[in-house]
Amino acid sequence: MSALQRGNADAWDAAFRWLWPVVFAVAQTRLGPFLPADVEDVAIESLEELVEAAQTVKRAEELKPLVASIAHNRAVSRLREHFAQKRGGGQTESLEARQEQEGAPELAGGDSPLAHVGRGELAALLTELQAELKPEQRALLADFFLHGLSYEQIAAKHGLAMGSVGVYLKRGLEALRRVGERHPERLKELEAFLR
Repeated sequence: MSALQRGNADAWDAAFRWLWPVVFAVAQTRLGPFLPADVEDVAIESLEELVEAAQTVKRAEELKPLVASIAHNRAVSRLREHFAQKRGGGQTESLEARQEQEGAPELAGGDSPLAHVGRGELAALLTELQAELKPEQRALLADFFLHGLSYEQIAAKHGLAMGSVGVYLKRGLEALRRVGERHPERLKELEAFLR
């Protein structure tokens, strides 16, 4: 973190390679159905904003949720601007109402069940709650919900039987809920994503 905060070019190159898939996925999730040409622009703008925001971060693990949140907020702002211009400007309408009216995008076959929600919000929430989980549970939940790996990919990565991946994910979510019970305000936010 200190190298990033000093503006070390090599450290930022490494951070870019590490953070790009996250920021691109968040921008793609929000903008893909409506403004696919803006996905890369929003992802790059989000990384540029992260350079300043990184000054307030203490640990490198906080960078992914932070940049995901930045990308989510930028994508939603871009959509609101687009729809306001499309309607003639000055009028406001809920983005959620627009998505309901036009239909939410279908999930691609390989997407995780939560791919259609704000991944940035979910990433930040899971990172905060998962700090109290066992490392194995953290890794499995992150691979499925944050990195979008399939059951088959998770089984291969962790040396598990494919049929047991769902069980491990279920147990990890149950452990996460128990952690959430000690933090009821966070549990409510997580439950909103799991509906």
